[in-house]
Amino acid sequence: MDIRQLEYFLAVVEHGGVNRAAGHLHVAQASLSQGIRQLERELKLTLFHRTGRNLVLNPAGQLLVEPARKVLDDLLAAQDIMRGARELHVGSITIGTMPEMSSEAVAAWSGTFTRLHPDIRIDLSEYASAADLCDEVLTGQCELGFTTFPVPTDNLETVQLGVQRLLLVRPPGTPADGETAPFDLARLETIPLVTSSSALRENDIVATILRRESVVARISARVPDRHAQLTLVLNGSASAFLPLRMATAAHRLGAHVSETRPAIRTPFGIVHRPGALNPAAKSFVIQSHADLAEWNRLIAEHQESGASLLEAALLADDEIHARRDNREV
Repeated sequence: MDIRQLEYFLAVVEHGGVNRAAGHLHVAQASLSQGIRQLERELKLTLFHRTGRNLVLNPAGQLLVEPARKVLDDLLAAQDIMRGARELHVGSITIGTMPEMSSEAVAAWSGTFTRLHPDIRIDLSEYASAADLCDEVLTGQCELGFTTFPVPTDNLETVQLGVQRLLLVRPPGTPADGETAPFDLARLETIPLVTSSSALRENDIVATILRRESVVARISARVPDRHAQLTLVLNGSASAFLPLRMATAAHRLGAHVSETRPAIRTPFGIVHRPGALNPAAKSFVIQSHADLAEWNRLIAEHQESGASLLEAALLADDEIHARRDNREV
């Protein structure tokens, strides 16, 4: 028994006869009839009642219909999987970000994928706002977009990856003054801040929370991006609100990092056009989701053991890096 024989058999069943089945499959009627007879010889059963030129399923043929369909469906599924596997060996993925979801963060989340698929090129671009990013995804310029939510359109599919936490990062040597975390935002008015002029959505979120706390922020500098913010913080010029991943890096460089009361958070994730993603992009989404879920799981475990958010994130980073180093040895 081979796949072609099952295909001929189902074509006769579904199209009501040899003539129409042969036309549908673009094969000669004689070839189709011969394939059916060969199938019956191999099974040692007749599958049809033959009345003149008509073929009508008999009880044995009826029993074969569903198994034959399953075999062909499974074959098509296997072909799709293998086609996807071939496509995962080459190609590229176009990814867009916006200032609040910096390209550095996306690059960190894509590390596992790039190690698993070194021949797939990641083309990463940053856009001025969530609206600009969504426009690029809608027009097909980007396959995937990393953004905070909500997004200004209902025409894209969304995949929520987590919640971004902003922490207060102050210069190295900032005196603790008996402070216990979290830092009360009501005390912020005496602290000079540096903001990113490109992170408009993030600035709005922070401003809204400060208004609720009746706090007037003291903005001492506006700079183009997060890296410039961090540079000024490390130079001792000002403090800044930075996302957890960057705050852990700042802590390792000597900065003073605090959680805040109330907490500043915003959901984030991926947007893409409706419909199936290509295999490489789909794999990228799955791997990014898995890596972030593992990072968050480790953080939650350490917090349950009594660690602060910052301490838990530092420990989680160390564990993930140690695992990767062990795999590479």
